[in-house]
Amino acid sequence: MVDNYVKINLALFLTLLIFFTTTHGQPATNSSVAAKLWEGIGGKENWQNARYFMFSCIGGEKHSFAQGERKYLWDKLSGNCRFDGVTTDDENVIVLFNVKTAEGTAYINGIKIDNQRVAADIIDEVRSDFEKDAYLLFLPTALEGNSVSYTVAEEKLIGSQRFTVVNIKNPKTSFETAIDGQLYMDAQTGQIQEWRPKRAANHFSISGFKDIGGGLVLPTRFTGSDTTTSVTYPLAAALVNIEAQKFNKP
Repeated sequence: MVDNYVKINLALFLTLLIFFTTTHGQPATNSSVAAKLWEGIGGKENWQNARYFMFSCIGGEKHSFAQGERKYLWDKLSGNCRFDGVTTDDENVIVLFNVKTAEGTAYINGIKIDNQRVAADIIDEVRSDFEKDAYLLFLPTALEGNSVSYTVAEEKLIGSQRFTVVNIKNPKTSFETAIDGQLYMDAQTGQIQEWRPKRAANHFSISGFKDIGGGLVLPTRFTGSDTTTSVTYPLAAALVNIEAQKFNKP
């Protein structure tokens, strides 16, 4: 009789344990969060295999050099990049540069800038714009690198959606930008829904996830908590190859 009572209670306990484990999930670990974040963009292998990217950006911080839509072609492996845009003086500008070395050439209205100081200033401006624009689009890949550190801060239930909050710091990402802040990751999909930079009052709600090719999915809309800042990526694509002349001829 006593044995049957113990068995019944043990079975009940195990049933409840399974129920709560299934319903609420296991506590997130660093390794499981990393796997989920990579899953959210289509997989780490797909990101590592992708080399060429074409994207454009509108909005963000006030830009002192370029206005309107900023267009880029980027070779992730070599660092070579092409920028096409319009200056605040309504002049067409093309800058061919390397995001790693900062070396390059600049063209205004199709004419090469021979003055080295002026050309260097333009390249610095465009390189800075690239870092700001790549920073959000490629944010979900910030786990890549030898110096990255991240920890699971907590799990939050907002409405019916469960978020894993991840503290992340990466002094040098593959897109040459430092990352330091909190990612709010959808615990089910692995997609980042909010980004809170550590030393900034403004944080971003993230949406507009888009299949960019090569099995990759990236966010293309970022809305600031100040209700006035927004960043969008009308064009975002992973390319199989790019003509080499795109990086050395205007």
